[in-house]
Amino acid sequence: MMAAPSRDGSVFKQIFAEHWDAFQHAHPRYQTPYYNGLVTKMLGGGNPEQMGYIAYRCLHCGQGTHLVAMRCQSSLCLRCAKVYVDNWPRRANTAEECGE
Repeated sequence: MMAAPSRDGSVFKQIFAEHWDAFQHAHPRYQTPYYNGLVTKMLGGGNPEQMGYIAYRCLHCGQGTHLVAMRCQSSLCLRCAKVYVDNWPRRANTAEECGE
């Protein structure tokens, strides 16, 4: 079984964590490092220990630290894929203006 999903309680991540191995067994074409990498990144997303983080402190007193986890940027992640899709029109317009 793959690593447990992060603490956010995402049902989507839980489904992948519990059933990815059985799915790969039933569908051998998904038994590649590419798909394993996508799933591993998606399961680690939102977990500061696995994906890295940025730490913020209060500018006034310097006390307290707030950790913000890095995004996984996996195409399987509902949160990261939504950001990619939402930004697509902007990238398409820029490519047209540049003549690409």
